[in-house]
Amino acid sequence: MKKYIKSAIRRLGQGQKTETVFPIYIVFLILLLVPVAFYWRHDLFFLWDDWTELDFIAHNNFTTYLVMPNGEIFFPFFHLIFYALVIFVGEYHGLFVLVNCLGTGVAACLIYLFFKNHLSSNLALVLSLLYAGSAVHPAIAWNAFYLCYILCLIFFMAALLMADSYIRSPSYSALWGIGLFAWLSIHSHNYTLLALLVLPIYVLVMGGVKAKKKALCLAGVLGILLLSFAGEYLAFAGIKSTTFFNQGVLSTVPDYTFITFWICGAFLSPIYFLFGGHFQVPLVAVIFGILLLGCCIVMIWVMGTPVERRLGLWALLLNALPFLMVSLGRYMFAYDYAFTARYVFFTLVGAMLLVGITWTILTRRLPAGNCLRLLAFGIIAVMVSGQIFSLPFWQKGFLHMSRQALECYETPERFAKDGRFVVNPLHLLGESQVNAIRKFLNNEVWLKVKAEGNLQVNK
Repeated sequence: MKKYIKSAIRRLGQGQKTETVFPIYIVFLILLLVPVAFYWRHDLFFLWDDWTELDFIAHNNFTTYLVMPNGEIFFPFFHLIFYALVIFVGEYHGLFVLVNCLGTGVAACLIYLFFKNHLSSNLALVLSLLYAGSAVHPAIAWNAFYLCYILCLIFFMAALLMADSYIRSPSYSALWGIGLFAWLSIHSHNYTLLALLVLPIYVLVMGGVKAKKKALCLAGVLGILLLSFAGEYLAFAGIKSTTFFNQGVLSTVPDYTFITFWICGAFLSPIYFLFGGHFQVPLVAVIFGILLLGCCIVMIWVMGTPVERRLGLWALLLNALPFLMVSLGRYMFAYDYAFTARYVFFTLVGAMLLVGITWTILTRRLPAGNCLRLLAFGIIAVMVSGQIFSLPFWQKGFLHMSRQALECYETPERFAKDGRFVVNPLHLLGESQVNAIRKFLNNEVWLKVKAEGNLQVNK
């Protein structure tokens, strides 16, 4: 295995566009297992938005819960999956984490397939491995509720791969396949609502012959889908749900703070998280992000081919459009909220594509040899080191909050007072609510797990 990895990086440094040294099934297996090996833990407990969802489940019947919004988000398909998981898994939080880790691996596999269509196989492999092992994943994987983000990305990447197939061989089945995956994505989480707009743009810029006709057909299908979603949202969530975080979102014009928040979240944050897995120094993150992003854009625009320029512009849109909607609801928060790790789960894809295009241009411009190989090793070493050194911050914080949450769960009368540190501040729970959640969950499984000592609590 070590020999294969060295060979892949060597070929990356030489700029060779050969097939990857691994068979495709080995690549998929590695990408699937990397998040499990790095991030699966059984010593955590429910946190933050997990409690909001558990409260909804415990106090509503299935059909009511299915179409309930959470804040401004309406995601019935995710509610279907999450309800089934809660019934099956119960209080054993470790299985939720395992599902999230496996889902992250599936997303990494789809990202690899997409990158492979535009970059060399070895470069696609290295970037997808960096994605699978990124230290931002604890922010998603260690929260049961955030499976919604994972499902959302998986189905969006599947739609994007279907769009590639549609470009090569237009057909009604490919068109409606894109529509199906897009429907599943926005019903898993609304983050990709505006991201759907990049699908016809992608077909337009990469579609070749009759690109405009292909893009218009896809735009028509997605237009029907978005209109249908708007009807569902108004019927079940209601227009007031859109103002859950920002009461003036429908009545005020965003100011410069909105632009700052949007730029930080869409463009600077994912670039920063390529080299650091935990947000600590805001000024450094902004300066570093601006420099590296500017370098990539200039190099692609000045030295890239027309296809690379179009793909680079599309990668910027891939991050810009979905975070535009996030910014509308949350730009009044502190600007460092734009660097929230769970949003980077999606925006890393666009950032890595930009870095991949830039590296492709570098390998074409610089002579192959030891210097380029050392540069490849150096960049990868810096990226990996940034992720490794960030993990202790995540582990310390999550373990501390999990122990607090578990103590409050075992003594529900403390939850209203102490539980505010481990639940959504906008949805605090009282003793009766926690008791209802305990009653709903599978206590037999919980008692067995607790007896085996899988969760340790500091008394």
